[in-house]
Amino acid sequence: MAIPLLLTIAFNAMNLAYFWFVVLALSAAPRHGVQYSAQGGSAIEFSSAPPDTTLVSNVVFNNLTRAISGATTSNVSVQVCSSSKGVDSGTHIAQCDTFGPGYSFPAPAADPEIPLFVLHRVDAAYTVTPIIPGGLFNVVLPANLTFHRQVSMRSLY
Repeated sequence: MAIPLLLTIAFNAMNLAYFWFVVLALSAAPRHGVQYSAQGGSAIEFSSAPPDTTLVSNVVFNNLTRAISGATTSNVSVQVCSSSKGVDSGTHIAQCDTFGPGYSFPAPAADPEIPLFVLHRVDAAYTVTPIIPGGLFNVVLPANLTFHRQVSMRSLY
């Protein structure tokens, strides 16, 4: 009688540990992307030009797909709001591009100290499935979870 209970606890613990790892990886990827976006090309290469949104999304995609074996461009969505895309003249909010499958990202906010700074923002959303699916061993987690992380950083340009 104890074996089914122990298996249930063990498999739920494995899934929770995997979800925790995914959350940590998902926290790092947009942070690297927004750092690259806000600091310009000098963050990765010897260039002072701000990178376009495609290059920033590639940094986030590469971070996630290399850290999480199940992450692909079909289950990772990235939104990049950067001054390289353009800045709205009325609200001083950086324009955004979205990459990957459809995910409804929240609207970007303006920097509180406009027009001095521009707020660069990178959002990443990842739909993850548990390592061990539910049903067979009473796994209490849902079949799919979507985690979303957002990171913002100021820039002078």
